Amino acid sequence: MSSIWFSRRVSVYALGLMTLGFVVGCEGISYTHDSRVGDISPPPEDVDYRPAATENANFPDLVEEMMAKRQLYVQHLIQMERAYLDTGDTTRANWARRQRELTEQVEVYPYLTENTPSQMKTQVQVIPRDSIPEADSLFNEGYKLYDKFVGVPFVGFAYLNKPEPRQALDIFKRVIAEYPTSDKVDDAAYFIGNIYKEFLRHDDPDNELALRYLRWAWKLDPRTPHPARFDAAVIYDFRLHDRDKAIELYHDVLALQEAGNNSNQRFSATRIEQLSDDDGSHLRPQDPKVASGNEPYPASPRTTPASPSSPNAVPDTTREPGPMSSRFPDGEEEQP
Repeated sequence: MSSIWFSRRVSVYALGLMTLGFVVGCEGISYTHDSRVGDISPPPEDVDYRPAATENANFPDLVEEMMAKRQLYVQHLIQMERAYLDTGDTTRANWARRQRELTEQVEVYPYLTENTPSQMKTQVQVIPRDSIPEADSLFNEGYKLYDKFVGVPFVGFAYLNKPEPRQALDIFKRVIAEYPTSDKVDDAAYFIGNIYKEFLRHDDPDNELALRYLRWAWKLDPRTPHPARFDAAVIYDFRLHDRDKAIELYHDVLALQEAGNNSNQRFSATRIEQLSDDDGSHLRPQDPKVASGNEPYPASPRTTPASPSSPNAVPDTTREPGPMSSRFPDGEEEQP
């Protein structure tokens, strides 16, 4: 009995489902959509669908906050790049650097001006051509700041001294951005590269920005009065350990007598000789020297010239020269 009752119950359920499907199917077949539902034509021109402006909006504060957050985002990318470099992950460090570069290239529209982007020049050729008093004044302002901290030892690693280099950096960048045809743009490019190289190394952990601006300086003016090639050679030599590139730039320093700096030329000549000799190159692991016992004083890895102005003085090439090395006039040496 139970099996017969169960079979009848299943049959009733099946019949009910079939009936329901037939009714729904018929409704679906006969149902016609209202064509007005799909009408997506634009509203009439006299209809203002924009939201009303906020009466109390402080647009200067909003723009300033946006710029601050944008700068904070860039700073986080710099920290990521440095952290990945510290762990040896150059792939992700390059990702962070590339992301930072793309962010810095994003155009910031002139929200607080009356001009639209179409009314502004989007691309301006940078060329040192014109004498512009306003550019000269701005450049001198940046150089006065630069001159205050350039002689401070280890300023690049002292946190309290970093506002001044950063302020000078921003001023030199303004010279290029606001006066791209000024005859000071090549000088500004050099000092930007030098600041990144010596004083803001944490902002440029892979030396890419320093090299970019130093290279730009001598591209803008092949006879630049600044030791741009020498500074770049030092980076390739002591930081990146790129022997071929360092030797090439050291040769350029000698061939062009760059900046008329005899100290840098002697240093370049010595490094060319050392880098060309595996036994004398710092790129090759050195065996420890064993004193013979006849030396009157303990052997020192640093060679100190007897006379700073002597043309035959041997420069100290056991370490990277400091920022003052490029600021001495002809015949003078940085004191040990």
